[in-house]
Amino acid sequence: MTANNHVFVTYLRLFLSFLKAFRILFIQFPNSDSQAKRVAIQRWSADTLSLLGIKVEVIGQLDTSSPQTCRLLVSNHVSWLDPLVIQTLQHSIFVAKQEVSQWPVVGPLTQKCGVIFVNRGSPSSTRKMVQSMSQALDQYGCVAGFPEGTSSEGYEVGLFHANLFEVAIANSCEVIALTLRYKNQATQAMSLEPAFVGDIGFLASLHRVICAPPMVVQIVVSNPIKPDGHNRRSLAQLAHVKVQSQLALLD
Repeated sequence: MTANNHVFVTYLRLFLSFLKAFRILFIQFPNSDSQAKRVAIQRWSADTLSLLGIKVEVIGQLDTSSPQTCRLLVSNHVSWLDPLVIQTLQHSIFVAKQEVSQWPVVGPLTQKCGVIFVNRGSPSSTRKMVQSMSQALDQYGCVAGFPEGTSSEGYEVGLFHANLFEVAIANSCEVIALTLRYKNQATQAMSLEPAFVGDIGFLASLHRVICAPPMVVQIVVSNPIKPDGHNRRSLAQLAHVKVQSQLALLD
């Protein structure tokens, strides 16, 4: 298959995948229980990554045997692909910047998935975010976010904003620190194609990922961090140290 044919076929498969997502969310979900919804979202995330030529490798273990576990997942942020990767580990309700809700195709899907949108420049939006995250914890047991507040190429981990960790303090839930890195599957060299940085838009970034050689995304999972004895700033600092130190495992 030529490169152009490969790109065309991938776009076609992706189009069908998004049609499937709309069917799941708008037709299947109203008649599904919580467990069926979790399974459907995780399966769709894994299938979408696969058709984009991305394999997930997990280093460490995330115990998902008890769905009642109260948990906050935090990660470094490289790409719009990151939530799909994390969903393959555990179904989570994500926190995202308000702009994502306006993205073509993805925006309506994220809204239907219950993503919590926040305007980071608004104190009232931040307070509402914590309330919404607490409600999501009560309903689903796991929320996730990217405390750097922006994406990067993935060489380093930016400082973590503390707001996201308020929900762990308020709900006494454990924090799991995740570290992601995308690599060329053949050479194992770090891949920059998924990096959602600079002025690139979503559609341009999607095209770049589709045209990229097959990739593997490695994800390191920390041991649970208990919030006992921490305030949100000290918890954010500890999680940042974990994510940064785990990055060295992926060199």
